[in-house]
Amino acid sequence: MFDKVKNFYNSKVKSSHKEEQPQTVVRADQVEAQQQKIREQERRRAEEEYKQQHPEQIIQENLSSFEDKTNKLKKKLNIAIITVFGLIVLVFLILFFI
Repeated sequence: MFDKVKNFYNSKVKSSHKEEQPQTVVRADQVEAQQQKIREQERRRAEEEYKQQHPEQIIQENLSSFEDKTNKLKKKLNIAIITVFGLIVLVFLILFFI
């Protein structure tokens, strides 16, 4: 009978010691990946919250970026037109004097 009590006590003591130790070991890269995922979720949540609080500012930023893009395209188109026109004039002058 004493053996049963002793076994019961040992099993309880051993099980309590097992609970204090970590059950699994996680690699550092897994922890880092999980932290990166949490940061990404927090960033997305903050962006959505900002969009809901400041919709007029988001629209204004989109319009300004659209204007910047169109201005860049206008400059490139003007350069292309001037280059083509200059080459046409150059070809006519070369053909005229030959």
